[in-house]
Amino acid sequence: MNPRDRQNSPIFKAFNIIYPVFVYFVATNLSMSLFTMFAVFLGADPQEQYMALQTASVAVTIPFIARFYQKDKNEPTVFWEHMELVIAQKPTAMRAANGILMFLAGAAFGVALNNLLILSGLEDVSPGYQQVNQQLFSGGIYFEFMGACLLTPFLEELLYRGVVYGRLCDLMILDNEEKTGQGKKRERYGRMIAVALSALLFGVIHMNLVQFIYAGLLGILLAWFMEKTGHFYGAFLAHMGANLMAVLRVESSAFAWMESGTAAFYAATAASAAVGAALLAVIYLWNRGPRQE
Repeated sequence: MNPRDRQNSPIFKAFNIIYPVFVYFVATNLSMSLFTMFAVFLGADPQEQYMALQTASVAVTIPFIARFYQKDKNEPTVFWEHMELVIAQKPTAMRAANGILMFLAGAAFGVALNNLLILSGLEDVSPGYQQVNQQLFSGGIYFEFMGACLLTPFLEELLYRGVVYGRLCDLMILDNEEKTGQGKKRERYGRMIAVALSALLFGVIHMNLVQFIYAGLLGILLAWFMEKTGHFYGAFLAHMGANLMAVLRVESSAFAWMESGTAAFYAATAASAAVGAALLAVIYLWNRGPRQE
């Protein structure tokens, strides 16, 4: 098998999907361990400084994943050829509008999903989620905004939508150089499978039931946003909006009215879901046009 055939083989492509995730875990965990040791050396409590340490480990990991992303963009794969066609159709003002709409949609669905999970009672029976939730809101609000609302969404979208989703598409989509109708259907079907698999992986890596459901559902939305924008910026802004709502919910009184009673909680859940659905409809209509496959 010559090098080109080996690179195009399904086994090689499957390995290329897992490898960046492995690098992500090694880089984040190794840097987290080193920063934790340094914090202990300075006499700080790692548990109380968890978000500060995580923010630092995420910042260290971003350049490693950015290399995978840039390498993929520079290669003429089926996925990135499609992305280039999509983003080329959108002027700067349209990209900015997409970013705003997707940020708001992420925020709305973030509130709705969190409320639905609270109503389900799953948060109370998931020790893993309770531990993670306690860690996420320790270390100061500055690092919650910097880490949970900015750097972590950027890194995760760079990896799971920019790299993993793109490589899954290249694994699932067959070349369709003639752009036949049947070929376009196969491409759409391949992208749907890639969306589902990338969302499933995104949910699994959170390693507890509550976040598995939350991240899995959100992952579907984020992959769709990437398809609509031709870039991961829309997914990043939506992810940032969802995380920002979670931080504001815990660290401010902005959502106190929602917790004032059962009726208000149900109304807020329904309203958030309705606003999110309306924004999705606007995004869909705003981005309608000649379909490029």
